[in-house]
Amino acid sequence: MTNYQCKKLDPLVTGDIGDYCVECLQSTAFGSGRFVNRISADRDVEDEEGNYLGSRDGYLCPECNFFECDRCDEKIYCDEDITCQDLYGYTKAEFDDGAYRVHEHCLTKEEKKRFDEVYAEEESDYDLTLEQIHEKYKDDPKNLANDPRFKHLQKEKNQ
Repeated sequence: MTNYQCKKLDPLVTGDIGDYCVECLQSTAFGSGRFVNRISADRDVEDEEGNYLGSRDGYLCPECNFFECDRCDEKIYCDEDITCQDLYGYTKAEFDDGAYRVHEHCLTKEEKKRFDEVYAEEESDYDLTLEQIHEKYKDDPKNLANDPRFKHLQKEKNQ
């Protein structure tokens, strides 16, 4: 039987820590349960007095890869946050209430309206039926179904 030991890292470790999370210092190696969705990362390391000790290079595990919402204090996972710059560019540094990073469901009605304006798709296929999608793209040159090399794969039409 294999004996799996957890390597204990010093919280003040600096340098390359390999497959370990730079925040929680848990393994992100394959088989650890933290391998999927890890991202390479680094962070500055300071002692209790705030003195800079160096930087730590490794990975950021999915559990540590989040921000806190400035309005509800819940986790916002990577790439799901909305900042004032996302909605208003660099004309405003923060939302009217002083918040900087929020969930989509924490936006005010005015901010939600602006979000929909900024991120609305020109034409979305989500509301179309399969038949409408086929009709829309039947003459599209990028549609491989229109490529003569693949005509033999198409269903024969009723004669």
